[in-house]
Amino acid sequence: MRVNHLSIAVRDMDAALAFFRRHFPIVTMHDRLPGHTGDYTWCDFFIGDSKLELIASAAPGSFVERFLAKRGEGLHHLSLEVPDFERVVSDLERGGVRIVDRFESGPDEKTAFISPRSAFGTLIQFWKVMHAEPSYPAVAVHRYGDTDVHVRVNHVSLAVRDIDATLAFFRRFFPITLGVAPRVGYEPSFRFANFFLSGYKIELIAQNPATPNGFVRTFLDKRGEGFHHVSIDVDRLAPVLESLERAGVRIVGRYRRERDGRETAFISPRSAFGVLIQFWEHAEMDAARGLE
Repeated sequence: MRVNHLSIAVRDMDAALAFFRRHFPIVTMHDRLPGHTGDYTWCDFFIGDSKLELIASAAPGSFVERFLAKRGEGLHHLSLEVPDFERVVSDLERGGVRIVDRFESGPDEKTAFISPRSAFGTLIQFWKVMHAEPSYPAVAVHRYGDTDVHVRVNHVSLAVRDIDATLAFFRRFFPITLGVAPRVGYEPSFRFANFFLSGYKIELIAQNPATPNGFVRTFLDKRGEGFHHVSIDVDRLAPVLESLERAGVRIVGRYRRERDGRETAFISPRSAFGVLIQFWEHAEMDAARGLE
């Protein structure tokens, strides 16, 4: 089992793809193609060794159209390659996990989803067979203004109400390895933990019970549990932010961590097709994903 891609639902695929091409070191895999159910289109691309997919509606009443009407643009699902598809799905169902939207076009072309109601607001897709793809180094290079910046995707973050319960769910049904155990985050209003699924890092964030208010509580009250942001490491943050702001991209949530001076900042979802994108400055960055 391994993560294949993270999917983003958008209204205008061409505009979204142009945004990512302009501001990130992407390698495009597939241009607009029809989806397996015929009511949506998709394209995908890599940032380093992490693949992202864009999906858009192609028919009235499609699942993408319904999602956009209810939630707006943004992170839609996490897709996993599962060669032992039947066993995994059966184990989940026996464990009381709700499986939805099964589709089969052949003995090795099967897909199904864990309902977000069973997975702390996260829609998780299983594919029995994914087609072979090229591999890429984790770190890529993109030119921001006059500066070459090293870039890698570090993790996807899920906002949840109970980190321990969420970890227990993933431990029960997925072959995960714990990275950082639950602890207070870089600012005291939230707690976090992370784990790895075949090398892919997933972070859990929750409101710190000792702090009455914070961005996680605001998010949960407004959106409920589920995808929160994508975090990207860069070896130089200033030229990235300067380039983005010159292009009219809104930057929010700047913060400098006291213990080591590392800086973080976010692209507002309003500038990035509903996706909250975090940057962490990582001056000494190699191809290996760190635990922080």
